[in-house]
Amino acid sequence: MRPSRRLGLCFVAVLALSGAPGDAHADEPVAAREPAMMSETAEITTVADAFDGSDPFDLNIVLGFSQSWKNAKIRRESQLPQNGLAGAPGSPAGFIPATENIASYSSSMSTLDLGLDVGIYHDLALILRVPVILAWSQSLGDLDGSSAVAAQRLADPAGGQLFSVPSSSPTRSGIDTISAGLDWAIFNQQRDLAKPTWVIGIEGRLAVGTPLHACQVVNGANVCPNPDGSPGNRDPGISRGFDSIIARTVWSRRFGYVEPYSGFWVQADFPNGASDYGKWNVSQDLDRTPPLQGSFALGLEVIPYEAREQYQRLSADFRFKGTYHSPGRDYSELFDALGASQATSLRTPNPSAYSAAANGQSVAGGEAVYFTGITEVAAYGSLTLSSSATWQAGQYIKFTLGGNFTYAQSHLITAADVCSPNGNTDPGAAGPCIYHGVVQGVPNPDHRDVIDLPGHRFSVDDTTVVDLYALGIVMF
Repeated sequence: MRPSRRLGLCFVAVLALSGAPGDAHADEPVAAREPAMMSETAEITTVADAFDGSDPFDLNIVLGFSQSWKNAKIRRESQLPQNGLAGAPGSPAGFIPATENIASYSSSMSTLDLGLDVGIYHDLALILRVPVILAWSQSLGDLDGSSAVAAQRLADPAGGQLFSVPSSSPTRSGIDTISAGLDWAIFNQQRDLAKPTWVIGIEGRLAVGTPLHACQVVNGANVCPNPDGSPGNRDPGISRGFDSIIARTVWSRRFGYVEPYSGFWVQADFPNGASDYGKWNVSQDLDRTPPLQGSFALGLEVIPYEAREQYQRLSADFRFKGTYHSPGRDYSELFDALGASQATSLRTPNPSAYSAAANGQSVAGGEAVYFTGITEVAAYGSLTLSSSATWQAGQYIKFTLGGNFTYAQSHLITAADVCSPNGNTDPGAAGPCIYHGVVQGVPNPDHRDVIDLPGHRFSVDDTTVVDLYALGIVMF
């Protein structure tokens, strides 16, 4: 048989057997300058599969470790008179001066990442993940001399202090959520060179850990008070108590040594009744739900080296991701400090509703709503730059090292409105939410004047997050 004909038959045989992410067969180059590509797509669009030619089953075992550091500056709006500002002659009415330094926030989290990717059918995989938080610590420290004046800037009008600076939270550990999902490559460039690779995925996360409880370390002991003031000290917890749904779609197409890609992600969280969020969140209007998150990413994977005979491959990934965080109630950087506070203004419960009395007045009633440290966080955006390198050492194993840098916009973290304009025009239910005889809505039971009114609100600025991770994958 002529050598060129033998080579052509080998090419056809390889194409027929390729396509499984765990079976790294190669495509024969069709031109002298075209690289000899393996059958994998970009790491972000690789999907385990099954019942695919000579590769009836794919199972990937994932083991990784990640370390995250978060830093931010916490500031508070001030009503102190300043020249040309509020309280000064000729100043605009209601103008709020610049914010004052309160504290520097720092957080460190170490996580062990466990997972499985199980091929179900052609380019269809079941994804299982269990992140185990080994240690998560948070603290508030001095910010340009803020600790020296913290007693003044954090004074409670009802007496006492909202919280102290410096302060620290307990070191938490455990499992927040477990997740399961499906990834499906609708198109796969390695199966049809005329089409890009297109992957869609859906993931569900179930909160399984002990819910977070606001807690502070005082004289070496964890102080985690009950919101209603009842005796007892609670477990600090580890889980936000949110069940989540995440949907994503990613496109990629390889051109020689590079594979650009883009994608969208959407995440919705739903609090369960076991957490303080679900227990005390008596109203169901949209202002009191967790934030929604939507992300868009652009990236490029570069493949400088592939040795198809040894199933070896080196790739580098560079990514930009932008995320929008909608307004909603969440665990902010001040969750522990405010939630564990003994300040009277925060410990006194609010009524959950108002109703008309016999004399026609609107009076408080309903369930007592206690403050737990969960606050309404304003909308903001974050930008993330990522890079990683993946080395596939052989047919059955590969390693990834990477890191992310995230910057978040400045935003308020105590921003609950006094009234919720839910369309209710009943004066009896309006309570204090009547202005010049016009009903503005119903009172928001989560609002606290001492932290939510303009001139008292807290914000986070200059938020940065640095993540480093290492990942190993065994492919069967």
